[in-house]
Amino acid sequence: MKHLLALITCILLPLFSAWDLSGQEQTLRFPKREMKIADVFSAIEKQTDYTVAYNESVLDAGKVVTVPESKTLSEVLTAILKGTGTQFSFQGRMILIQKTEAVKKSVTYSGKVVDKTGPVVGAAVIVDQTGAVCVTDSDGLFSVKAASGSTAKVSMLGYKDSDIVFGAQTDGLNIVLEEDNRLLDESVVVGYASMKKRNLVGAVDQIGSEAITNRPNGNLARSLQGEVAGLNISFTDSKPSRSASFNVRGETSIGAGGSTLVLIDGVEGSLNTINPQDVASVTVLKDASSTAVYGARGAFGVILVTTKDPQKGRPVINYNGSVTMNSRTVVPDVITDGLTWLNWWKDSYNGYYNGAKSLLNHIDSTVPYTEEIYNELVRRQADPSLTRTTTLSGHNMFGWAYMESTDWYDLFYKDCNWSTEHNLSVSGGNEFADYYVSGRYYGMDGIYKVGNEDYKKYDIRAKGTLKVRPWLKITNNISASVVNHYEPKHSRDNFNVQKAINHAGMPLSPVKNPDGTWTTAAAISGYAAFVEGTSYRTNDYVYLREKISADADIIKDVLKAQADYSFNYTSRKRVDVQTPIKYSKTPGVILLESESAGSAKSQSDYSTRYQAANAYLTYTPRLGESHSLTALAGWNIEEQKYETLTVSRSGLITDKKPSFSLMDGTPTAPVEGGNAWSYVGVFYRLNYSYKGKYLAEFSGRYDGSSKFPMNSKWGIFPSGSIGWRISDEPWMKWATVMDNAKIRLSAGSMGNGNVSPYSYTSSMSIGTASDIVLGGVLPSYTTVGSTVPVSLTWEKATTYDVGLDLDFFRNRLSLSGDIYRRYTTDMYTASESLPSVFGTTPPKGNNAELKTDGFELTLSWRDEFNLHGKPFSYNIKAMLWDSKSIITKYANDTGSLGTVKGYIQNGGSPSNCYVGMTIGEIWGYTVDGLFKDQADIDASAIHNFQQASDKMTRPGQVKIKDLDGNGVIDPGNFMVHDHGDLTIIGNKSPRYRFGINLGANWNGIGLSVFLEGVLHKDWYPGSDSGYFWGKYGRPFFSFIPSIHAYTDDVYSAEKNNWDTAYWPRITTYQSNSSYNWTKVFEIPNTRYIQNAGYLRVKNIQLDYSFNQKICNKIGLQGLKVYLTGENLFTFTPMHKYAPNYDPEGLSFDSDFSSAADGYTYPVLKSVTLGLNITF
Repeated sequence: MKHLLALITCILLPLFSAWDLSGQEQTLRFPKREMKIADVFSAIEKQTDYTVAYNESVLDAGKVVTVPESKTLSEVLTAILKGTGTQFSFQGRMILIQKTEAVKKSVTYSGKVVDKTGPVVGAAVIVDQTGAVCVTDSDGLFSVKAASGSTAKVSMLGYKDSDIVFGAQTDGLNIVLEEDNRLLDESVVVGYASMKKRNLVGAVDQIGSEAITNRPNGNLARSLQGEVAGLNISFTDSKPSRSASFNVRGETSIGAGGSTLVLIDGVEGSLNTINPQDVASVTVLKDASSTAVYGARGAFGVILVTTKDPQKGRPVINYNGSVTMNSRTVVPDVITDGLTWLNWWKDSYNGYYNGAKSLLNHIDSTVPYTEEIYNELVRRQADPSLTRTTTLSGHNMFGWAYMESTDWYDLFYKDCNWSTEHNLSVSGGNEFADYYVSGRYYGMDGIYKVGNEDYKKYDIRAKGTLKVRPWLKITNNISASVVNHYEPKHSRDNFNVQKAINHAGMPLSPVKNPDGTWTTAAAISGYAAFVEGTSYRTNDYVYLREKISADADIIKDVLKAQADYSFNYTSRKRVDVQTPIKYSKTPGVILLESESAGSAKSQSDYSTRYQAANAYLTYTPRLGESHSLTALAGWNIEEQKYETLTVSRSGLITDKKPSFSLMDGTPTAPVEGGNAWSYVGVFYRLNYSYKGKYLAEFSGRYDGSSKFPMNSKWGIFPSGSIGWRISDEPWMKWATVMDNAKIRLSAGSMGNGNVSPYSYTSSMSIGTASDIVLGGVLPSYTTVGSTVPVSLTWEKATTYDVGLDLDFFRNRLSLSGDIYRRYTTDMYTASESLPSVFGTTPPKGNNAELKTDGFELTLSWRDEFNLHGKPFSYNIKAMLWDSKSIITKYANDTGSLGTVKGYIQNGGSPSNCYVGMTIGEIWGYTVDGLFKDQADIDASAIHNFQQASDKMTRPGQVKIKDLDGNGVIDPGNFMVHDHGDLTIIGNKSPRYRFGINLGANWNGIGLSVFLEGVLHKDWYPGSDSGYFWGKYGRPFFSFIPSIHAYTDDVYSAEKNNWDTAYWPRITTYQSNSSYNWTKVFEIPNTRYIQNAGYLRVKNIQLDYSFNQKICNKIGLQGLKVYLTGENLFTFTPMHKYAPNYDPEGLSFDSDFSSAADGYTYPVLKSVTLGLNITF
């Protein structure tokens, strides 16, 4: 850091020195000839980078003088000061006006800087006129040279600045600094109000716009990731339209589910839609005490996003623009050499059949295989001049022989793609009316080389306040967003392209045949569809948000009434078009990929209309200095209506115009759906403080919901919290380094109404008979609806929290910690099984309970000192948090762990819950290395796995421990009390999340580094994880990780490296799904489970803010340039054996998914160059 600052200083100092010299010779111009001396000084300060300093007792600045035209600075000063008995001198960037007879000689001034407790060490004494600096020693003493009459500033982090004037007394000066408690007096946004940080007794965290500004993220949630302890945010990829998955304090509910409520200026919204540049602050309410006023909507935390308010005064215009280069964090390293790939295919196939079955004459119907093709491949690879694709005769499927080495991944993906962002805002006003208007454009092109993916987002916001009476203020806040996203897609509807590449992108195949037709690989992988652009998806979104509010001071500073009404409208139009691709396996024969599906178009439209109203009173009586009371009471109503309509038709006449009117297929019946719900509630909050030491808050809400039957529509949810600031106690005066110490306790219960709006209503399905004719037509019929619970009621989340806030060394060191326990009861889950005579599936009900324990810890340090006469400030902030959820009640009387299919599809997690189950746990086998030889096999338990077609176990295959000692490796009856050799081997829930913020600022130069990560989370590769399993999964998998390429990490009989190899004997069909316990790798095991914990350099930013004087000269209020990097470096233990995966690009909810297998849009890293200008 020191070397960097020194280098930058050496570069910039000559520039500023030259500016100083030229400024003295600068020709000045003034609006008129006759001016007051004070006005002349103001004009000088505007046109130069100098500040004029004078004492009013020395110079009559109101005197009118004649200003010379087009003269230099020195000439102007000489002229206007003539006859005033004063003279000027240049002291750095200061013009000092003194009496002519004043003594210019500097003398030494010395003294002591103290506070109320004693000497202040490290305080800076800076002489304004000369820039001379000294720092107080361990006794608070200082000594500095200055001229009599000059001024100095004494500053120290944690204290208010103090100004002194040097006079006749030269020694024994005593300067007393006053503590600065602005950190504790900061306002924090809470429910329906704001509160000083010192008075908070709930678990609340807030970050400002500095954590968001200049981050190249189209989505606010990406900028918040890792910034707040307890706020868990994850993305599986960097797709620009990807929404975040997030929660506050871990698992919510395994029944109805539960989400964190997001309010933007008090109106429900989404972190994915708001313009990050409009954000002023983000507050996270974590415990029941903080969220109680939001009732059932805030059961699992609330995120309050506050947008920027208008700034009174003349219009201020701000522009923030950037250009970003994106690239993939992980580029899969796979075998692309055709011969090596083919050898692996042969060896894995032979390994499975043990040479008992001849090789097929094709590989998954994508490329042909014969021994002649293999020999030709060897020959032609040795001679690059030979063509790699030839005609093939006598084959029952192909007329082409392929001997290429095609890198399909490289064909699909760019090395980098670009995004741009432009933000423009204007703000101004006066005491009667003000406004803030902003607009933004964000655009990103696709990561694919083909297909022309395109994403565009437009945002606009207008916010204004009108003071219609001295006691009444009206505010209107309206915003709109439009999103257009065009995505190329596979010719098979909704077929994952990343997975298709692995299934069909075989290196042996070229993209096109010699006659110009597409190859099978090009068609099935989706490459041909991307190039032709006839299969695609478009998503067009419109978001409208409107809120109008009134604030009335009924009794100034005592009684305030507030009311608001908000309306949200969201619409989406999704269009999917698919067109079969023509390809060829044999010269002159054209085939259609997806021929059975044919060409088709579908359109899905949905809209959401949401409206809400609030009215509340805030009462703050005057109770004297010792007592403080604030009472809040209000009413809230919300309702939402959701509608959806889907239509589709097949048979495109032309792919150039995919219109429903230009299709000849039979239209399918439109599918219409929707739902509606409403909430109404009254809420209250009472805050009391005695002498700022003893704090209490009581709050709650009485909620009603349309989602519940009449006998349980209403619920009351109270909470309370207390705080004790022990640092203010007289007996704590000995702790002089402690500025604040506060203990917080809270408890409360919240309702969770996140169930279907019609859970308690039985529904019937309508169908058409196929084997009965009445009156010449097939009659319609209805079916009996499923049973419904008779006593459905609210789920409840009850939270207990203990918190501690500490501040030391004049608020430079801060520590905040919370431990909590949350019980989620009456969860809406399956009921106990009933006798078969019941006739149908038992209805769900309020049957389960969950316990979540966790902690949050935040430690920060900030300080400031002088470096080369300039203040150097720096800050460090570290956060660590974790939570674990255990099921304490569940209707599972048999103790079943579910079905094997559900277990495998859940990535090793039981598909049935049970009492004592930890959420996210992975069950699997314990591996005891690889088998050494036949004697080792004979001495071990029987392995009933299909590791070969004959089910025989061979040396080099995995050896599993017989934990139950029955002589056979099996899962028992797959029950809690009988699970054979299965045991809990890991947990896919992220454990011990952390974030580290580092920042420094000096002389306009800013540097910040943000690290984010997870200490541990387990991932077991899914059955289709080709980037990991390669040919161990399926013989036709196109991707074979390069680490499999016959290295010492792969077992071979010749090396007999059973004791050192990580990968077993080369055998295919080991991880593909069978759902019958026969495939050894589809069942998680301790050997191949991966720790996907990681440390990521999430953000690095270097910026430079130009000096204010320079900005003034060019007519600007501010100018900043910045260089930012996102996701630049990632460190993870899983990259030893799974280097082709980004740890964030994996799904941990259901491992039978494309995200779990790594087949997602890539995770991107980026470098951004930006400019921030204020006019």
